[in-house]
Order: sequence, then C-alpha cells, then structure tokens
Amino acid sequence: MQLIMVDDSEEKQPVRSKIGHLVGVSAAVFPEDKLTHYSNGIRALRQELGIPPETELKWSPDDGSWLKSSEGNKIRTRLRKEMITLAVEAGVRTVTVIWDRGRVNWTLEDTRREVLKYLYDKLSLCLRSGASSSLGVVIADEPGGGRVAQQAWLADTLRLTDLGTAWTKPEQIVLPIVTTPSHHVPHLQLADLVAGATVAAIAGNKYALQLIPDLQKIAHRNSNGCIGGAGVTLWPPELGNLYHYIFGDKENWRGNVGIPLPHNGWDFIDGNGLNNNSSQEPPSEKAS
Repeated sequence: MQLIMVDDSEEKQPVRSKIGHLVGVSAAVFPEDKLTHYSNGIRALRQELGIPPETELKWSPDDGSWLKSSEGNKIRTRLRKEMITLAVEAGVRTVTVIWDRGRVNWTLEDTRREVLKYLYDKLSLCLRSGASSSLGVVIADEPGGGRVAQQAWLADTLRLTDLGTAWTKPEQIVLPIVTTPSHHVPHLQLADLVAGATVAAIAGNKYALQLIPDLQKIAHRNSNGCIGGAGVTLWPPELGNLYHYIFGDKENWRGNVGIPLPHNGWDFIDGNGLNNNSSQEPPSEKAS
C-alpha cells in the first residue's frame, strides 16, 4: 500500500516568456512502511535547525512565519534540500501536473478540475509501474475557500475514485480522497514543497530552479528514465521542450515513440524563455 500526499500551487505572474498563469498539483507517494522513517527524520531535522514546533514547513511561508525571520532565512535552503534527502531515503516518488491557463480559455475552477483528473491518471500509472502493482490511498491538503468550496472539491474527487477517467479505471486508488489540514502532517508539507517549487521552476523562479537537481531524485520516471509525462506533466504539449531545459530529458515519450528534445515543433526551441540566460543548459542530476 502507498500513502499519497497531495497539495497544489499557482504562479500568476511567471518571469519565463510565453508562460501564463500556472496551476499545478503535486503528489508525494510514500511506501506505507516508510512513513515513520520520514516523520522521525523531520522531527530530528526541526530540532537540529532550531525550527519552532508550530512552524509549518512550506515552500512559500505565510507572513509572520518563523521561516521568514532572519533565523529562518538562514536555514531555508538547507531545510528544503534535507526534506528531499529524507524523501529519497524513504523511497518517495513524486508526480506533478501543471497547466498553463494562458493557453486555454477556461475558468480557474475548470482548470483545477482538469489538473486533478490528469493527476489521477498519472498517479495510477505510477502505482502500476515497477515490479509489482500497488494500491494507493490519497490524502490531500484541505482546500481553501470555505466549506462550500471544500464540498465541491470533494464531490469532484469522489467522481474520480468512483468512476475513474476516460483513460484510467478506478483500480489503483482504492478509497475516496480524504482531506486534512497540512499544519501537523510533515508528509503533506513535502507535497507542498514539491508543488510550490516545481510550479515556480516552470515559472522561471531562480531559487526553485536551483532546487531542481534535488527534486529530480524523487520525481517518478517512465520506463525510459524520463521525467516528462511521468513525474512532471505540462499542458499543453507545446511546452514539452521545458522537459529538456529544466529536467534534463533527452526525449519525450508518447506511447512507444520517443521524440528527441528540444523539438522543433514546440515552443522554446531556441532557449528556455529566461531573458537573463536564454541558452541555459539542463541542470545536472548530480549537482548539489
């Protein structure tokens, strides 16, 4: 059994050219027998770094958070990296779906609904991969917007877990998705970090891009070793060259066909869309 922690993120004003309002959601897939290993590691890390027990570990801390104090700023990069190191030790795999609203004439609610559907499909593929197929239970951070918005979100997820999608039968995710506040759940806080940093990296945030070599270590990969379309899915497909510039993929696989990257028919064929370094090479997985 796998325990799947889900959280979302947005970036309304990306600095990367040709990118609009980004809406994303990430899942951190924990082997059941490694949950305690991760939570014990986070507890020890908090003590070592002097993080107050009431401080929620978030990619973008709220105003007034200890992580925004001078002491918190000093350890924030180390904290993020060591959270991911603990996830590597726990055998965590991550799946992220990001939608560029600048390219679709959809409401924010419709976009979130579609992103969640794609995540369900990609998670099901992740659970079916490997030597043996696994079942999963999904726990999501409690959505904002009050009780009415939360009930609408849960109704959407119930349709997924009852009926699946046009591409995926409801076989891998075995229970209705449940929600809980992330404040006291370190595993959900990892999902927040993955969602926030991955969306921010697509948007062109330099601090998020510096964390990509770490995030690559836990991103789910397809059978060809690529992150694109497996651990990270970007929509629409014309964004596919970013799999190369950000995650280092050499190909993008569609079924049994591998498309060499960068691909001439997609955006960013001449660079990564960052004016300060348009010829940026993909980050090395071995970078620290």
